[in-house]
Amino acid sequence: MQENQTMTSAITVRPETALRGNYVLLSADTLHLLLPQHEVGAAEFLDGVLEASDAPGLLTLAGDDSRRYVALSKQMTLLPHCPPERFLVASVGDDDNLGWCWDELRILIDVDLQAQPLPKVLVAPNTPVDQYVEFDGKLAYLCSAQQLRTFVLTSGAER
Repeated sequence: MQENQTMTSAITVRPETALRGNYVLLSADTLHLLLPQHEVGAAEFLDGVLEASDAPGLLTLAGDDSRRYVALSKQMTLLPHCPPERFLVASVGDDDNLGWCWDELRILIDVDLQAQPLPKVLVAPNTPVDQYVEFDGKLAYLCSAQQLRTFVLTSGAER
């Protein structure tokens, strides 16, 4: 009995964090990310077929290589192609020349969220998320545009 009490007392639980503000819920397959609204550009429809470019994981619109695009897997890695259900595009951060392809994009105005910490075992040093919220029956991971861009664009294409 003494041994179980010691094990239980060693577990630390961080309290949830109350957040209020404007966010954008971005979905790609079963990946749901929640970014501050001011860090996500205006949404537009993907107007054409994306194809591989000379840079691994970056895509271009067929016949137009002036803008690059990315499509994420559910593990937050770059896909070598854009799934057909990814028809929404938005910039993330300050780079309007890089479009991020999403299945769904929802703007959440003045929403109250209760952020929960991810278990430490799931957080690696380069992981761009360390909190999640439950929203509309889904888990959505909180992250900033900079964290997402740094993680995705330095991790390379999915193999």
